[in-house]
Amino acid sequence: MKVKSYLLRAIARLGYKSAMNAGGTASQYGVYQAKEPKAVSEVRNKKNA
Repeated sequence: MKVKSYLLRAIARLGYKSAMNAGGTASQYGVYQAKEPKAVSEVRNKKNA
């Protein structure tokens, strides 16, 4: 039972680390999303109006 528990935790840690790397993280606890440039938001607003 201990081996199964250890193996599942190791797989979970590996999955967590790979998901954080794939998400483009800036820190260990959250993903980073850059701010949208003002020009892009202005073009989008004009297009929707």
